[in-house]
Amino acid sequence: MSKNTGVEKRFGTKLAYVRKSKKLSQMKLAEMVDMNFNYIGQIERGEANVTIKTMRILADALDIELSQLFDFSF
Repeated sequence: MSKNTGVEKRFGTKLAYVRKSKKLSQMKLAEMVDMNFNYIGQIERGEANVTIKTMRILADALDIELSQLFDFSF
C-alpha cells in the first residue's frame, strides 16, 4: 500500500460527496466528462491514480474549483 492511498481515498470520497450533492449519478457524471462510469467508481473508491488533468475535468463538470476537491473538512 502506498503512502498516498489516504489522499486518494479522501479525494474519491470528496468527489462522491460533491457528485451526490449535485444529484448526479456516476453514470451521468461519466457521460458529462466522456469517461467510463467504472472509472468514476474507481476514483471514488481511491483505486485509480488520477491525473491533474482528469481532476480539472471533473471539477469543471461539477462547476467547482479544483481546490474544493481537496477540502476534506466536510
